[in-house]
Amino acid sequence: MAVMMRGDTQDMTEPPFDPNTAPRAGNSAQDRAAMRADMNKVALKLREAGIQLYGFYKIHDLVPYWNPLGFDFMCDNWRQLLDAAGKAPRLGSDQINMPGYDPWLQAGVKSVGFTQTGKAPHVHLDIAIDRPGLCRIYILEKDEERRLDALRRARVVTARDTDVFRKIHRRVEGLGIDLDDHIGSHLEAGRLVLDGINFVAKDHHRLLDALTNLKYPAGNNVFFRGERSGRGHFFGMASFLATDGIGFRQIWQTFPEERPVATPDPRTGPAMDPKASGRFGDSPNLPDLTSVHCAVSNRICNVHIDEMGFVVTDSKGTIIVDPDALRHIFVELLWKTNLQGKLPFWALDNVNFIIPSSPNDFSRVGVSVDIAKFGRVKIALNGSCSADGKMEAAGTLTLGFKF
Repeated sequence: MAVMMRGDTQDMTEPPFDPNTAPRAGNSAQDRAAMRADMNKVALKLREAGIQLYGFYKIHDLVPYWNPLGFDFMCDNWRQLLDAAGKAPRLGSDQINMPGYDPWLQAGVKSVGFTQTGKAPHVHLDIAIDRPGLCRIYILEKDEERRLDALRRARVVTARDTDVFRKIHRRVEGLGIDLDDHIGSHLEAGRLVLDGINFVAKDHHRLLDALTNLKYPAGNNVFFRGERSGRGHFFGMASFLATDGIGFRQIWQTFPEERPVATPDPRTGPAMDPKASGRFGDSPNLPDLTSVHCAVSNRICNVHIDEMGFVVTDSKGTIIVDPDALRHIFVELLWKTNLQGKLPFWALDNVNFIIPSSPNDFSRVGVSVDIAKFGRVKIALNGSCSADGKMEAAGTLTLGFKF
């Protein structure tokens, strides 16, 4: 009896899994027909808005989804689709996120969006600008009228009316380039001049040429052109690793009249010693050390102003990346840029790290916190220690005025 039980057990044992003979999941013909009908419904809504997708654009790899109803797809001639969307009479520029869960937002996809005007439901089109060819369309079911023709005009006017845009426009114009000649569409202004402005260029090749050929009155290049590679000037090229596209950094010239050293001039009276000034903040003896940084690509362009320029040339025209690059990397890039969205803006705007650099004569390291701001008055709490081997520490409360 025991033997029979063992035999029964052996007969009931399941065979090992074989992927070659396992059943395969698949959609029935009826399911595929329903999916095509849903995607046609979305495409027809886009046609109502002024764009005939099927037959006019080389689209493939369609991936349908529901809630909202729509589909992702690849478009070989996505630039023509982008141009058509910008000119479509019943589409307005609309930078919105997909309702509910947005996989593009989670993946960090940069895109430009367009939504149908008029009464709901509206079709929405997104075209990725950092992943060429990736697009999606879906239907917004909310019963509200979107006056996007006015919105499309208002976005450009609003961006141009910001202090960030005006400051950057004046700065670049002072160098010899009128940005109005190059801004094509989708102009956006950030919170700070460090964020800068983004736009799609009318002709990015023409903008590249203008920045490359721009000269100071003495004949030296205004910008150091770099790419995301190690060719050419190694440290200069390395500074562009976080740049999307081809980068341009404003070049400082080390001639005394262009960038004087922070030393008191006995002929004009006493001045604050730069090492002592490090205890209170950046030395007032240095000129404006900010630097224009441009990033140009065929998708999106950015122009912003770095708080600390670090690419310089000597009297022989040799490109030098000076130690001020450390302050740029740690304060501007890692702290104020890469941590946006991960930390509160209050912390990013009011907590400032003191890094050895020209403003403090490379003598101190620490942190400064703006604890109160009243119009042009700022109160800051500073804590720092020496970085030149003396191991001196200092804590100060400073009161600053803007005139």
